Amino acid sequence: MKKQNNRGFTLIELLVVITIIAILASLAVPAFNNVQRQGNQMKGVSNCKQIIVALKQFATKNNSQYPDSLQNPYTGGMSMNANDAFRYMIQDGVVSDERIFGCPAGYNPNGSIGVAPAFGDALLNNENHWALTQGQTDASPGNMPLVFENVASISWPPVWNASVAGQLRPGRTWPGGQVIIGRNDGGAEVVDLGGKTGMVRPKPLGGGLDIFTQASPGQPQNILNAMVMGGPQSNPGMSNPGIIDPNNPAAGQLGNPLGDPLGGAGGLGQPLGQPLGQPLGQPLPGQAPAAPGAPASPLGN
Repeated sequence: MKKQNNRGFTLIELLVVITIIAILASLAVPAFNNVQRQGNQMKGVSNCKQIIVALKQFATKNNSQYPDSLQNPYTGGMSMNANDAFRYMIQDGVVSDERIFGCPAGYNPNGSIGVAPAFGDALLNNENHWALTQGQTDASPGNMPLVFENVASISWPPVWNASVAGQLRPGRTWPGGQVIIGRNDGGAEVVDLGGKTGMVRPKPLGGGLDIFTQASPGQPQNILNAMVMGGPQSNPGMSNPGIIDPNNPAAGQLGNPLGDPLGGAGGLGQPLGQPLGQPLGQPLPGQAPAAPGAPASPLGN
């Protein structure tokens, strides 16, 4: 008669199984995060395209003009920021759902737009994720960057903060130094910037130009930024010493104060809502450290 073998796992066998499971998990989690990030980026690209379509529809009714170039009859004034310009399209009946102005791992509206005609609850502070190149028309060059993720500092080309990638912070990038940029021809895509950390500008395309300066050589454009309130405050008037110029890495840091006119062009716009002209997450010399506890986005990893 055979004896039944009831021998269980030995300690070494258990440790081997646990180790194999841990290795498989370590391989699966980054892959899942990468798939999740790509999915969120595609949602952001879709929203960006929808905004450009709405701008085109507005232009067909307004002599090819986009809302930032026209006096708003509902307020009596011109758009002072991207929120104002986009809200005009809601007031004009071109857009009925403000949620297209959000982005995964970014600023998102709550869907409450109020009632006609003013729609006073539409696109309040922190309810718009996108910046807008000012003064363009439906007939502007098709490769002109028109709608793009809100910037950390207003200049041409604009600047984003890759050091707070994936966080709900003004001017943040996606992990890896990427942002979503939509063009006047209606196309939109995820674009690699000139660096993966710090304050960075668009990746150079050759000849000293990038996706922004190539669309308007020698003619800097104005930018209307998103209205963002409650973030870390910057030190107004202080030059930013921490931006790497991707067109000339050997030169290191750019010496031009961000937010000031570049190339002698006056009036490139001022940061709106809160000062966005300095690095976020890293205090500058003479500046108090930013308040802790900035929320990290669960969608940006």
